[in-house]
Amino acid sequence: MNNNLTNNSAGAAAVNVEENVSLLSEISDIMRSFGDSDQPRMESVKLVEHILQQQLRGMFNEASLVAMKRKNNPCPSQADFEFLMRNHPVKIARMRKHLKDMRILKKFLSIRTGRQDFMEDLDQQDSDEELGIDVPEMYDEDRTRRLFRADRISQILSGQQYLEFNEARKTSFYCRHGEKIKNKFRRFLDLPADLRIPTTTMNILAYFAHETIAVIVDYAILTRLNSSNRITEPFSRVTSTGASPAMMHICPEVTQGRGMEVVKPISVQEIHEGIRRFRQMTSKKVGFYRSTCDTDFRRSFLAL
Repeated sequence: MNNNLTNNSAGAAAVNVEENVSLLSEISDIMRSFGDSDQPRMESVKLVEHILQQQLRGMFNEASLVAMKRKNNPCPSQADFEFLMRNHPVKIARMRKHLKDMRILKKFLSIRTGRQDFMEDLDQQDSDEELGIDVPEMYDEDRTRRLFRADRISQILSGQQYLEFNEARKTSFYCRHGEKIKNKFRRFLDLPADLRIPTTTMNILAYFAHETIAVIVDYAILTRLNSSNRITEPFSRVTSTGASPAMMHICPEVTQGRGMEVVKPISVQEIHEGIRRFRQMTSKKVGFYRSTCDTDFRRSFLAL
């Protein structure tokens, strides 16, 4: 009898461990790659993880509703996600370019290893057939600013710091990290087990995860720039490596909060304020008469 109770308790504990999937390590690296401190605060990372899980589940549910109306299939495809982004052609072009680059990388890896996933190719072919007209590449201000910020950060790092920063920028939830991280990512989202989700859809969700974290960091940095804690001392921009280029002054996002070669980690308060600003911008309409009541609040997703 006691043995049965022990086995049941062990099984229940195993189920709980299986259910509580955490992506804190990956999220911490991605936050660092977009401009956070070398050691992000654990409280901030946990908050970002909570927001990320809510956002991705909400996007998947919204896209599933679109898929059910369009093709009577609960599994969304790229066309369904693009329908949710229909008012933002720049974001659509950004996602298409990213997925195209990932397909090229996937094809290169399959040629090098001699392994090819024919089911994934069929899913991708079906997804491409659903898409409408081609969206040309457009000037992407957000992506340009992030690349510029990463470039300026890399110029003030030491050799070892740059290697760690480069590894952080490689962090993702798919492709180069293999099946292990993809299975972990699906368990993190807690999607229906009986629903067959193509690899292309999981890649899109992984892309949105990356974009969601990027937007959170962007708004947190913007909040810091507009706060009363902004550092204006010129010597706070100087590092012991001799890197004090004047061109860094046109990118205050890099030098803000930097002193003694350490970036002040993004705080929980800055994340909350950034999310508040995002919701305020998406809920209020353009014009003198603005309503504080958002009738479509559930659709305010950071990456869409």
